[in-house]
Amino acid sequence: MEVITIDSIAFQKLVEQLNRIESYVERTTELYRDIDDALEISTKDLMTIFCISESTLYRWRKGGSISFRYTETGSVRFSYSSLFMAIKCFRIKIPGMAKEEALKRLSDYKDGILLNKCTTETK
Repeated sequence: MEVITIDSIAFQKLVEQLNRIESYVERTTELYRDIDDALEISTKDLMTIFCISESTLYRWRKGGSISFRYTETGSVRFSYSSLFMAIKCFRIKIPGMAKEEALKRLSDYKDGILLNKCTTETK
């Protein structure tokens, strides 16, 4: 069995591999953060994800619990990251649903969007 020392080639290769892994993790984390910040969810999709009414979404908007914006056509888009943090920090509660389930549904929605985008781009 070879003893690995700081001066050994095996140690240097290991350090290089760890640096590459660290760089990959940093890039991936930044990419996911950018996606979370850019992703918006429509009223209809949000009602479907959480099985809630439009009046519930209206109350959340009126109360300032979540970030949203109006599109040029007058429809409402909700910020994914704002929804995620509002659920995680208990600013909003989904009726009849535990926090963990709500976060999972929101995450599954995002994963579905990303998967759909990846499969349509490869065709």
